[in-house]
Amino acid sequence: MQTSYGVVWREGAQPLARGKLELLAHTLRLSGMAGVTQVTREIAYADLSTVRVGRDSADRLNGLASLVLEPSEGEPISLTAVAQPGAVGELAERIAGLRA
Repeated sequence: MQTSYGVVWREGAQPLARGKLELLAHTLRLSGMAGVTQVTREIAYADLSTVRVGRDSADRLNGLASLVLEPSEGEPISLTAVAQPGAVGELAERIAGLRA
């Protein structure tokens, strides 16, 4: 099973970031670059209040459907896979399973 994915993401109104999403035992980790700044964000699955596929225009990234992660505290994070067109649905299912 794949545990890391090439993604782009945006947290709230922050600049678009690019890098990878790693599915770890109890957390997911986003790490990469937002412009020239290195960024890392780790979220425990238990701290996610909602995981959904965002299909409306407000949720889309670069015109693509995105996975929207809504932590119980903080801004929502929208992300999409860069090289795997079907990965958003797969990620939604995997993260939902890891939250259980």
